[in-house]
Amino acid sequence: MKSNKPTIRSIAAAAGVSRGTVDRVINNRAHVNPAVRARVQRIAREMGYRIAPSESDSPALRIGVIVPQWELPYFTEQTRRGISQAARLLGTHEVRLVVEELRSRSNEEYIKRCEALLEQGVRGLVINAPDNVVMQAELARFQDAGIPVMTYNSDIPQSARLCFVGQNQIQCGRIAGGLMHMAMAGQGNILIVTGNMEFHRRRVDGFCSRLGELGYTSDRFEIVECYERYDLTHDTVMRYVRSHPTVTGIYMSTENVLGCLDGITQAHVRRHIHVIANDLTPTNRKMLRGGRLDFVLEQEFSAQVYEAIMMLYDLLMHDRKPRTSVKYVSTTVITPEMV
Repeated sequence: MKSNKPTIRSIAAAAGVSRGTVDRVINNRAHVNPAVRARVQRIAREMGYRIAPSESDSPALRIGVIVPQWELPYFTEQTRRGISQAARLLGTHEVRLVVEELRSRSNEEYIKRCEALLEQGVRGLVINAPDNVVMQAELARFQDAGIPVMTYNSDIPQSARLCFVGQNQIQCGRIAGGLMHMAMAGQGNILIVTGNMEFHRRRVDGFCSRLGELGYTSDRFEIVECYERYDLTHDTVMRYVRSHPTVTGIYMSTENVLGCLDGITQAHVRRHIHVIANDLTPTNRKMLRGGRLDFVLEQEFSAQVYEAIMMLYDLLMHDRKPRTSVKYVSTTVITPEMV
């Protein structure tokens, strides 16, 4: 009677590798590609072969994830949720996620954390970073080392990244532009508040392009950067609303919507100012319900880092490359009636 017990030969055939490679894996020897090692270990265990992984070899595949510093805890929490979801799934596949949470958004901090991940032997990188020449050069360094990179939430399209997972920010901005025109009935001027153009340029570009199509000339809107700080957003909005009586709309393309709304209140103007924001944070939900926001454009925030990690895993473990260079999550318009 033929035995169903797995052998080195049967494992090698199932994994598509040599018997020597299988022997090195099951005996925890060196000189095996981490992705190949993880695949052989997984297949061997699925076939019923017991492997006792060594401390140094398990988990075999490390994927680095960089989480930027956000002013609002909501975005960090949502990112952690997506990472945890991926970690729970990949923990059974000999994969470890090595997470670096940044203390600032400086280029120096990004480079420092990227270097730390390289030293830990990551085989792939998932990153949310500003779109500038410094980060383009940093991602090129990963490419030169044979390490694929996925970006999430904030894209660096001219870099060596393999794929971006996130919101179609140009489309999001265009939607916001159309909604603002409708809310204002085409009357008045608009203030556009962004955190940092390196992160939100495409939202602003989409917003402005849609306004142009609707007949707005460039002198009817102005862009200010407030770097996602409550105090700067509050003071900028308060002064601007006071000194520009024709402003009847504000597009918050960034965080710290509360700073904007408090600035409007402190300006003590009689006219109503329409405000459109992004992301259904607890504060934005409350402000929308209370009538202080006209619309909120929601994105699937936690899904972005999760999808980027899973796509990178498929590439490293199964050689399944992304079908496209971008994967957009959906954008949903939330009205006061929906909350």
